Amino acid sequence: MQYDPSRYDEHLSLKVPITLWLVLAFLLRHLLLLGITFLPTTGEEIRVLRDLIRPAYLAADLLALPVAVVAAYRRPQAPDWMCRLWRLGRPLLSASALLYLILLAAHLATSGMPLIQVVDEAVLISALVNLAVIAYLWRSPLLRDLFREFPGRE
Repeated sequence: MQYDPSRYDEHLSLKVPITLWLVLAFLLRHLLLLGITFLPTTGEEIRVLRDLIRPAYLAADLLALPVAVVAAYRRPQAPDWMCRLWRLGRPLLSASALLYLILLAAHLATSGMPLIQVVDEAVLISALVNLAVIAYLWRSPLLRDLFREFPGRE
């Protein structure tokens, strides 16, 4: 065991760390917001959430969605396709973050407004967090090892 025993599950496989769950939630934020808009409410507060969702950005979320599904169902009895998909987790999550940045840059470039007016704190923070996600995915030895293994498989 290369890591602390608390990092392993009952199958002696690395557990998905909380930071990766947070990354997945961040990369799926548009889908999560879309799901929240279908909750029963009075309607006025949902309008604010609907304005935050840009349909083009859902494409970036869809790249991360299969990785989140497989992360939730990592078990020895999981189908082979889940194991194969899990090994592609880092590239898929990176592609999701990069696609979001590309879509954001395209939106900013085609807005027709000066960048100082288009780039607010939320846009800047979102772009920086996406860059931090990419750095985390490729610099973390734990994630490298996590995506190399799957419970019950060599």
